[in-house]
Amino acid sequence: MHKNTKRFAAIFVLVFSLIVSLNFAVIAQDISDVPSVNIAPSRTCSVPLNLKTQQVIADNGGSQVKMGDRIKVRVEKLSEAINSTVKGNSFDPRQLVLYLNGYELKNVYAEPTILMVKDGDQKKVDDNWLAFRLERNEPSEDVWNALIGGAKYSINVIVGVGCPNKIAIPVSDLQSPPRINIVLLSWRFWLCLLLLLGVVLLFTRYCRNALRSSGIEGVYSRKELIGGQERLISQRVDIQPEQRKSRIARIFLGRKKVNQNPFSLSISQLAFWTLIIFGSYLVIYGITGNYANVLNEQSLVLLGINSVTAFGSSLIDGQGDESKRKGTQRVSEGFFLDILSDINGVNFHRFQTFIWTVAIGLFFVWEVVKNLAMPEFDQTLLTLQGISSATYLGLRGQEQHGMTKDPDQSTYQKDNSFQQQLPPKIDNPPESPEQDNSLETDSSTTSS
Repeated sequence: MHKNTKRFAAIFVLVFSLIVSLNFAVIAQDISDVPSVNIAPSRTCSVPLNLKTQQVIADNGGSQVKMGDRIKVRVEKLSEAINSTVKGNSFDPRQLVLYLNGYELKNVYAEPTILMVKDGDQKKVDDNWLAFRLERNEPSEDVWNALIGGAKYSINVIVGVGCPNKIAIPVSDLQSPPRINIVLLSWRFWLCLLLLLGVVLLFTRYCRNALRSSGIEGVYSRKELIGGQERLISQRVDIQPEQRKSRIARIFLGRKKVNQNPFSLSISQLAFWTLIIFGSYLVIYGITGNYANVLNEQSLVLLGINSVTAFGSSLIDGQGDESKRKGTQRVSEGFFLDILSDINGVNFHRFQTFIWTVAIGLFFVWEVVKNLAMPEFDQTLLTLQGISSATYLGLRGQEQHGMTKDPDQSTYQKDNSFQQQLPPKIDNPPESPEQDNSLETDSSTTSS
């Protein structure tokens, strides 16, 4: 089991390094296109009446973008309004913010930019453009939730500009307003999803035994009625691999080993939340392109509660060499039976920990899919999770682990196979009844 844990840690570090490298590559690619830090002036925003939104394109000139990319909006007579600023007009284009379908994206300010456009056979400079980045920040979360709600692959939005806390300026053509298609499931999302599936498959194939209890491999205890009292008898069994029937199961799960230690509820719970939080982080980054400020306090508290639970359970099971470890000394009966039961069978404190973990986990995933953000749990729900874990640890210490003493070394060999007990050797074995009768007959004949 220790070997499997080290293997999983190495795989996790490798995949995490690939993700970090990808993030830095994307960031380095976008740095050249990022507008300079733009802080809108504090004076009151006012827009000339002759300004109208005319056209919108992606930063690469196309009509499709993904969240986190830049778009460029052409505003009719923008350059005239900027030049008139010298003559006393207070208009500043950096005060304008982006509007999508009439919703204001707060703190997403404009940056004046210049494009080279074709005019017949020649190219000329067009300085009527504003650049915006489609970023999802905290003030604009509600707007993005309204836009993304119900969308499957992409959203087609009408783009506008205007002053903060007002309405967007008119468009030049009411019949054909400027639109752009925001792709949600871009290559970035599919790459993150592929990395997540890779982590799950590698863990399932090579490292799932790290979720098992930390008992002595091949040693289990069973109850027997001796002298009118129930006693735990420690025995040793062979751990033998078996070939799975399904070819798909053999590829993804490998060989099946029987008589292994049972799965641990606390370690499985920690792995469950680690996978959910890690997968949610990848999904949110894959869609929004935002890699910072994704994790919140509630997700870290949940991960901390389950880490403490796993640590406390390991202290109860014992540490050190095999003679000091007890764990749950029984043979695995399948994942769900293992985590819901001890040596006496299914018990309630394990069951209530299981149902609350699954319920909160499903709610967590639903909120991530719905809002593309880690959910904000209230203190009551986090307290409930803490009480559930504390109850499990308290009653976990009262469980019968099944290991009352070290297994008798004389009852098994070092290769984990039972040793057949032979009858004691006797120098003068008793004679058979037929031989006794014949001896008596001979003696009687001699006496006669």
